[in-house]
Amino acid sequence: MRYREFYPRPPLSRFVECFWTLEAGATSEPSHPERILPDGCSELILNFGSRFSQHQGGSTTRQPRNFLVGQMTGPILISPTGTVELIGIRFHPGGTTPFFRVPMHELTDQVTDLGSLASGLERSLLDATVDLLDMSARVVAVETLLTTLVLRCGRDAWVLDLALKVVESGGLVSVDQLAQKAGISSRQLERRFLRDVGLGPKMLSRILRFQQVFRAVERCDGAWAPVAVECGYYDQAHLIRDFNQFAQQTPGVLFAAQSSLTEYFTRKTRTSDFSNTTTQAVR
Repeated sequence: MRYREFYPRPPLSRFVECFWTLEAGATSEPSHPERILPDGCSELILNFGSRFSQHQGGSTTRQPRNFLVGQMTGPILISPTGTVELIGIRFHPGGTTPFFRVPMHELTDQVTDLGSLASGLERSLLDATVDLLDMSARVVAVETLLTTLVLRCGRDAWVLDLALKVVESGGLVSVDQLAQKAGISSRQLERRFLRDVGLGPKMLSRILRFQQVFRAVERCDGAWAPVAVECGYYDQAHLIRDFNQFAQQTPGVLFAAQSSLTEYFTRKTRTSDFSNTTTQAVR
């Protein structure tokens, strides 16, 4: 599979971390389910190829053609069924605010058909890309449309700035300090995060700390005790508990069988996590 990322320009870059494309030809070989892990982001997926299968609890269903993946607190298992032509819009935590009116916690751990969630947005996205065959050209068209929507939006998005602090800290920022910075109580902060991000600040912090493991494991040569310390865990057992929740596998099993697609959707190489990194805009 060919995976690429494209980075939006301001003002859209405040809300959208990146666009990504995934392309592959159809194959007659059976596809093993790929494990996509929680990463603290919601994603809007536009599918121009064959729909993916999603596997859960021993049953298999087809994902919608176009859909929003809400915040995740556990893995999603997917597999292609034919030609792969996907565009993904990866939002910063809280970055869906200009585009969706529904409280985001209602979409947590859900894959929601875009037409039922925001039919006008789906029509606009499809109209913008219907005559385009090149994936890069489609990304440019999507960026142009979303930028227009951002410029029209007058909604308050200050939770974005607080969520960015959580991202930049790798999940190690104090929630009480976040609340003090916002001038509200911790309980009010929890409600606003649930509404705009889809997760409370403590859960978002846990997921981002979990995601730091994918960077640290190479620096520590796979030794789990130092990985746990570097990522802010009390001990190795604490790290394993988070893996059991967020990956539903132990670290050893996950890394032994990790596919390239699983790795693409971790924060291992996310340039957006580093404020001093220059990213390439959409061309």
